[in-house]
Amino acid sequence: MAQKRTGMHPEDIRAILRKRYGSMAALGRLWGVSRTAIPNTINQPGYSVPMEGRLAHELGSPAHEIWPDRYHRDGTPVSFRTDRAIAARQSVNLRKSGGAT
Repeated sequence: MAQKRTGMHPEDIRAILRKRYGSMAALGRLWGVSRTAIPNTINQPGYSVPMEGRLAHELGSPAHEIWPDRYHRDGTPVSFRTDRAIAARQSVNLRKSGGAT
């Protein structure tokens, strides 16, 4: 069985940033983003790939080393978007016959 790649723990990331800036909100103000953007980026995969890059630069490591589960081995981000399919389609003829309202 393949071993899961592990990166930095979210609390370690927060600790480094708190030592430098005091709080996530202070860093957010400095960068001109909302006060929740940085914690959301740390916690939620796919929240903001550009913000992950900025945080990685601040931490002095590539983003794919900090969050290996969010990146392919070549360093490209994993897509967290889902393809949404319509669960049921109504027939066009239902409108004409009055079967659908």
